[in-house]
Amino acid sequence: MLKITGCFLILYASFMTGHAVGSFHTRMVSELEELILLIQIIKNQIIYEGTELPELLARCEKRTKGAVKMWLHSLNEDVSGGRDKPFGELWRDSMAVLSDLSAVRADVVEEIGRLGDILGDMDVDAQISRISLIENIITDKYERERNRNGGIRKLSNSLGILAGLFIVIMLL
Repeated sequence: MLKITGCFLILYASFMTGHAVGSFHTRMVSELEELILLIQIIKNQIIYEGTELPELLARCEKRTKGAVKMWLHSLNEDVSGGRDKPFGELWRDSMAVLSDLSAVRADVVEEIGRLGDILGDMDVDAQISRISLIENIITDKYERERNRNGGIRKLSNSLGILAGLFIVIMLL
């Protein structure tokens, strides 16, 4: 009876490990979606309203959720704290917070880091074209990961169960 209970616990633990990997990938896809929303809000605010950066960050923080919202809150506090650093430097410093809080890959964090340098530029037309480029890059990554998400979830769940079965067979 004890062996059977142990076998079920091993199977459950290994399945949950696989499930956690699949959930992490799903979280990454949803955070990519939030980052695309953030970029679209920024671009539209610059084009149509010419919003100043602190107000722009506050508006973006209200419309986003999850890790992206927490990162924006941290960045907004740094910007409104009245530090003597330029905005681009504050933005780059906040990339550590974004990478710690979110599940997005390092290459996406680098692209978002470039966005901060762009926002410090005074030429609106150049800003819009460079923001659109970053939006297209991140949208491509989002589409690719979204298409892979279902397969990765199934694969990670299956590998979790198979790993548990392998361990159980080896123990018996």
